[in-house]
Amino acid sequence: MGRLTRFERAHHGATIRCVNHFTTTAMCSIILTKNAFFVNCFVKNCASGVVCVEENMRIKEMNEQSRPREKALRFGISALSDTELVALILQSGTRNRSVFDIAQDVLNKTEGLYRMMDMSIIDLMKIPGIHKVKALQLQASMELSRRILQAKAYQTRIQRPEDLAEWFMMTFGPRKQEHFIAVYLDTKGKILSHRILYIGTLNESCVHPRDIFKEAYLENAQSVILVHNHPSGDVMPSQQDIVCTNQIRNVAKMMGIRLLDHIIVSRNSYYSLKQGQYLD
Repeated sequence: MGRLTRFERAHHGATIRCVNHFTTTAMCSIILTKNAFFVNCFVKNCASGVVCVEENMRIKEMNEQSRPREKALRFGISALSDTELVALILQSGTRNRSVFDIAQDVLNKTEGLYRMMDMSIIDLMKIPGIHKVKALQLQASMELSRRILQAKAYQTRIQRPEDLAEWFMMTFGPRKQEHFIAVYLDTKGKILSHRILYIGTLNESCVHPRDIFKEAYLENAQSVILVHNHPSGDVMPSQQDIVCTNQIRNVAKMMGIRLLDHIIVSRNSYYSLKQGQYLD
């Protein structure tokens, strides 16, 4: 690395973190700029370039082109790492913690965003540096994602379980209680509305068909799709699920309304009772 300057000696041995990989000095080379102390990341396949920052460095102290907002404007939002994206949402750190430290804690707490949808405002506020406003910012970004998927489904002609699965997996898959939802469709297969009819457990009793078809008549629906989540993560239908589906199907025939499918969702997967030939 050569002879160190006085500025470099003052920081030699300090923990230096890559925005993408949070490496230490062992995997970075020091680059001294006019306003800040930067490092070049040597992690394999790291395409970030010079985006490494000293621990507790503020965004305003970074090279302008390496800041998350400027980087997103220049290269597109998809060019940001997970850490940079969370930092962009949070906007700022605290007196004692940089926004990148807080963002990395969010990633650690959510297992690399995997459990982000599980996090309540109270859960998020347990992370040092996250207060009510920042927790709401994170929650708003998650809710926006869910609503985009919902809007997409409402604009789609529903022909396959895949047309609904992504929306319901994101919205209800992580829920810790079972939610039973009815989706009402018109003659063209477009969604008229959806209603949560039950929250709890379906082990003891089936959702009453009256609750399902009352709403169908109010909406003048021609068909209905049922959806519910399995908090256990196992989307295979239980015997009670099958019995409940058959009961509702029989009532639907008498009512002149088609039961198109009953879809069971979890966080990562779904099961269609129609594709499983329970609704032939």
